[in-house]
Amino acid sequence: MDIVGGLIVSIFELVVWLLWWVVFDALPTIFYFTALALLFAVTLGKVRVEFPKTTTRIGWTGFLQITRSSEGRVVLSPALGVIVGLVIWAIVASAVVIVHAYQA
Repeated sequence: MDIVGGLIVSIFELVVWLLWWVVFDALPTIFYFTALALLFAVTLGKVRVEFPKTTTRIGWTGFLQITRSSEGRVVLSPALGVIVGLVIWAIVASAVVIVHAYQA
């Protein structure tokens, strides 16, 4: 019985680690690249997600900021890119749920 119990605990630990990885590593990466690609494409290059050359403190962290480059482009910090990507995916998921709900 000890081998089965140890196997169950190991599988549980693996599942918890996988969920941790998905939530804290994979999803922010997906959100970042979504914002990076879609903001550039939708705004025709006028809004970009990139590391700003100078950082200023906004709120309790220095990472969330919006700047304007010398070419007139709006530059979002990577942290804001992740938030924008989350909002984009939330809109997509909401649209799928709404469409699915009204098809029935």
